[in-house]
Amino acid sequence: MNHPVEMPYVTASLNQVTQTQNNVQPPRRLIQLTEACAKKYLNPPPNTLETPICKSCPGEAHDPLEIGQLPLIKNAPTTFAPCPQPAPENLSNKQLRHRAFKSAQQLQHRKDANLKFAGQEQIMAHVCRKNRDINIRMFHKSFIAYADSCRKHIVAIVKFYPFATMDSSLMARFQNLSHHLIAQSKFQNPNYSNGPAYAGHLFSLGWRKAYKSKTTVGITGIAEKVSCDRKGWEDLQTHLPEVNQFIGERFEALSKPLFDEVKDHFQPLEAPGLSPDFITDPDAFTCHLSFTLNNFANQCHSDQDSSPYTFVTWLPINKSTGQLVEGPLDGFGGEFVFPKHGFGIDFSGFQGVVDSPQKPKELCN
Repeated sequence: MNHPVEMPYVTASLNQVTQTQNNVQPPRRLIQLTEACAKKYLNPPPNTLETPICKSCPGEAHDPLEIGQLPLIKNAPTTFAPCPQPAPENLSNKQLRHRAFKSAQQLQHRKDANLKFAGQEQIMAHVCRKNRDINIRMFHKSFIAYADSCRKHIVAIVKFYPFATMDSSLMARFQNLSHHLIAQSKFQNPNYSNGPAYAGHLFSLGWRKAYKSKTTVGITGIAEKVSCDRKGWEDLQTHLPEVNQFIGERFEALSKPLFDEVKDHFQPLEAPGLSPDFITDPDAFTCHLSFTLNNFANQCHSDQDSSPYTFVTWLPINKSTGQLVEGPLDGFGGEFVFPKHGFGIDFSGFQGVVDSPQKPKELCN
């Protein structure tokens, strides 16, 4: 992990005075301008040593050669008025109509992209930028993150589903999922091979390891733990196809285009489903499932999954019982951040479930 290094930030201007060890003030440096430069930057040409002051930055002085076309005055006023706004453009009626047409076109393009990928026109959108110095934009409502302003490539879609408006049958299925995963964790050991992790526990189900050389085919339970309740473990595995189906339905309901892209990727590979039988399942979606407990956290990293998208769900649960927490949460953390893409998810105060398909190779979280 690269630790941030605090660098001193130093500013200076021409009218600052430095002192030597003998407290002698050095003479001011004169800037020799050609006649063309003097006409371009100064009006009238300087005949004193007064420092030119930038109109756009009251109170700050600049070398005239460093500020381009900005106008200068020789003496700064004692009080500063707000920076003047640019004068409105004088556009013809034809230009105004064209501008309005282009604006309407852009708005419709954004709505069409939102409807195509997220299933709704009105949803907050974030366009990822390459500038690493921008502030991180935190979202506490549903949004879609585009890779660029073309809005053709999706980095992530995040949707918030509050318990207050959730259908009771859907809430019951989330409850069953939570109980199932808590029960699965009783027969497994936490996965400590995840290098970026530094807090909490990560558990794995499925066949991901089968696609790596010199690794085990799949781990669905630890023999010592399974031997304590063999019948309970076997019964638990019979419910895995239901989990597989439910996760696939959630993904498809959130974004059909992204779901189809994942299906088209895996079907030619004849990948198995989540069930313990290593057989091809043409209707399966999930061939591997990871779930975390105990305030899991990891260092900023990018996954190298072969899947075009990874489907992620955040469930507020009581880890002791597996019950959904429908009331106010008293949790630690509450944020999931993608620092290199300038956005994050803020869960604080939210009472519900959050679903999100994400592009693992592009996102760094």
